[in-house]
Amino acid sequence: MLLLACNKEDLLFKNPTSQETGVVFKNSLSPTNSLNILDYLYYYNGGGVALGDINNDGLVDIFLSANQEKNKLFINKGNLKFEDITAKSNVSGNSSWNTGAVMGDVNGDGLLDIYVCAVVGVHGFYGYNELFINNGDETFTESAEKYKLDFDSYSSSAAFLDFDLDGDLDIYLLNHAIHTQESFGKADLRYKRNEQTGDRLLRNDGGTFTDVSESAGIFGGINGYGLGISVADFNQDGYPDIYIGNDFHEDDYYYLNNGDGTFSDQLKNFFGHTTRFSMGNDVTDINHDGLPDIISLDMLPEDEVVLKTSEGDDNIQVQKLRTQKYGYHYQFTRNMLYINQQNSGYLETALLSGIAATDWSWSSLFADFNQDGEQDLFISNGISKRPNDLDFIKFVSNEQIQKKIDNTKLVDQKALQMMPSGEAHNYIFKGVKNLVFEDKSGEWISNKKGVSGATALGDLDNDGDLDLVVSNINENVLLYINQTDEKANYLKLKFDYPSPNTFGIGTKVYSYTKGELQFKELYTVRGFQSSSEPIVHFGYGPIQQVDSITIVWPNKTYQTIRNIAVNQQMIISPENTKPFKHSSLYKKESPLFKKASNALGVNFTHIEDNYTDFNRQKLIPYQTSDRGPAVAIGDLNNDGKEDVYFGGSKFNSAKFFIQKDNFFEEEKIEIISNDSINEDVTALIIDLNNDKKNDLIVGTGGSDFYNKMTPLLDVYYTQGDDNFEKQELPPYFENAAVIKSADYDND
Repeated sequence: MLLLACNKEDLLFKNPTSQETGVVFKNSLSPTNSLNILDYLYYYNGGGVALGDINNDGLVDIFLSANQEKNKLFINKGNLKFEDITAKSNVSGNSSWNTGAVMGDVNGDGLLDIYVCAVVGVHGFYGYNELFINNGDETFTESAEKYKLDFDSYSSSAAFLDFDLDGDLDIYLLNHAIHTQESFGKADLRYKRNEQTGDRLLRNDGGTFTDVSESAGIFGGINGYGLGISVADFNQDGYPDIYIGNDFHEDDYYYLNNGDGTFSDQLKNFFGHTTRFSMGNDVTDINHDGLPDIISLDMLPEDEVVLKTSEGDDNIQVQKLRTQKYGYHYQFTRNMLYINQQNSGYLETALLSGIAATDWSWSSLFADFNQDGEQDLFISNGISKRPNDLDFIKFVSNEQIQKKIDNTKLVDQKALQMMPSGEAHNYIFKGVKNLVFEDKSGEWISNKKGVSGATALGDLDNDGDLDLVVSNINENVLLYINQTDEKANYLKLKFDYPSPNTFGIGTKVYSYTKGELQFKELYTVRGFQSSSEPIVHFGYGPIQQVDSITIVWPNKTYQTIRNIAVNQQMIISPENTKPFKHSSLYKKESPLFKKASNALGVNFTHIEDNYTDFNRQKLIPYQTSDRGPAVAIGDLNNDGKEDVYFGGSKFNSAKFFIQKDNFFEEEKIEIISNDSINEDVTALIIDLNNDKKNDLIVGTGGSDFYNKMTPLLDVYYTQGDDNFEKQELPPYFENAAVIKSADYDND
């Protein structure tokens, strides 16, 4: 057996110790008989990370929130040395269970404030979401009540955005549900607002925030298990949109901004399927087309043993129940990578891209870590106990255990012991061309196992490349310090935008170099329960000069800067701006086809019979009984015009549409329409017997399961003087799977 290992010196990222950096912080959890993962399913979701320069000295500082510990703030002193100023700064917090942490300039004074989320009102958790306003002297004043942001709900995270483009920063507050009898039900539960679990859209009205969730079309139901949030202008109309990742049975939300203060959830119109247990997510332009793409994380293990011992996807009956009766969308237990097709459905490529399975994944962050011009991907990973272990599920599902589980903690202890450890290594992928990622775990970063969660990006040592700060459960916070340095070139942009949006949140940047586009959009809330440094970073490999960058400001104006030297940080303000037309971003190609009004009379709806292959064959990878309907085009009535044949499903007759002058008219051909016992899978209109009249050959799935498995071309109809006649299939067509147009009689 060959074992390969990398020396620490060979890794792209180094991990300095807490003794070296001074960043001493451990999100320690101490399960008790009254509070553990059996009582609170999100017990191991962890705290938050927020990066930003809170004292405007040019160095990135670190704020860390904790669950059962106090928050901490570390000031960057340079050379990767940090000072703990928590006691001085007054940010340790008063809530008993803190979660996400985000930085943003709430009052428009040019200083980063800190908003910390909390879970309140369940399992004895007390407190409220806290807003720490920056005083400019490395101290903060807690002001959540003053700004009407002191919510006592089940908060996961929050995001700053200017959704109404009025110049100030609004807040989307992400909350999560907990399992109750009321949280399981039809999808329309999302329309009935619950103050504890429902998300909130908070409009900045200059000094206070107003909850406009309902009027804006934001869901707030008891079934909203919000864990992930990303903000971007997904449809490139100039207004920020929102993607929300929901855990468990609730759909993710794809909120498109209508530009009038309201949003519309368009998930089912743009996504064929989503992650099932949606965790963190992130946005970037992967394929250089100027459109923001999305990743959403789930919990599919790469390790075969863990995979086989963990609960997987719903069986087909449950999926049909969820989608057809309860109104939810299709969900699958793996990571999803959605490629933006601009005003069309997203392409989902995670399996193709090589990033579908990364185990119990929390935070995803796109960045060009090696600065070669392609977006790379970091994923934090791990959980202390796996509640989806099949042995554990079998144990707690036992009827006798269910009767005892609320009455004795001995059962709880046995259940906890049956949960295996979910410690796992973090993943990092190198982005290459054609939507492909290469796993560099163990080469770029250490593959040491642990439990990592919230993660944020920033240039901690001001050397131009991007570093990572990762919050861990029961271990010290992890700093990944990037060693790319001068090996590849970069450009780092900060924005000096007019108050109150002083950091230019929502700014877009289009970088052009040697004919290649790179696109970035500044939103700091990324990954999972975290916010990153408010900068835009590009990598350029060996290129020495950037041809141009176009900056589109949040107020829909733009400016272009040309011939820019690499390896510098630029601070850019609006200057000599012009109005920007977002319509210029839309694809200019004319469609090859145009949809005909009224379908030219072709009024056909396929009705599939309700047959489930998996009930008979448990191991087949997909259904084979729904391969229809068959479609064939050809002249069926010898008038020189092409007609259309649609095959039927089992017990549903085939349909014929005969072409008239400028439309089609349905016509019934008795001998064929009456033959509806089989499922028509494929069909061909062709002159089989050289009588100058087209015949029809139909491939059917048969009337039983095994014939459905392999569609056979087992019947054809020849056209006589007045009608079609059913013929026995000639020997040379028996069991044929494909028929090609050819002169079979003279072969």
